[in-house]
Parts: sequence; structure tokens; C-alpha cells
Amino acid sequence: MRRRMSALAVTAVLAGGLLLSVAPAESASAATRGSSVSVNIEELRAQARNLHAQADRLRHQGHYREANVTEARAQALDAYIQRLVDCERNVRC
Repeated sequence: MRRRMSALAVTAVLAGGLLLSVAPAESASAATRGSSVSVNIEELRAQARNLHAQADRLRHQGHYREANVTEARAQALDAYIQRLVDCERNVRC
């Protein structure tokens, strides 16, 4: 049972990461057409903060599995934000 739940958690994290990684590919294709894509980084950071806070609340209530999944989503969003910032600064695109 434990392995099944951790496998589901890993699958959910990977699926969330794949969904978040689609946006940079879209922005690259839009940039080649001469148009631009704008992203509100502050709004994304607020979403990440909310996810971190929700994970903390779940962990405090004893819902560790759900907290781990929520924390993984927040970390994936943090990584996405960092990729956007790095691309904006032409560091690692």
C-alpha cells in the first residue's frame, strides 16, 4: 500500500511538472513568430506561497501524503518561476 501511494504521488508530481513545462515551449514558439507572451510572476509566486502554506496546514493536521503532493506541486511551480526568471535574464534558456 505504501509503495502504491508513493508511486501515485510521484506520478502526480511528474504530471504536474509536465503540465508546467509546456508553457516555456509555447513561449519559445510565440517568440519566433514575433509576438510575446507575458506571465505575471508575482501571481505565480503567490500561488506557490499558497501551496506551501496549504502543505504546512495538511502536514499539521496529519495528512502527510496529501501534504507531500501539495509540497511537490509548490516546488514544481517554484522551479517553473525560476526558469522564467532565468530566461528573462538570459541566464539559462
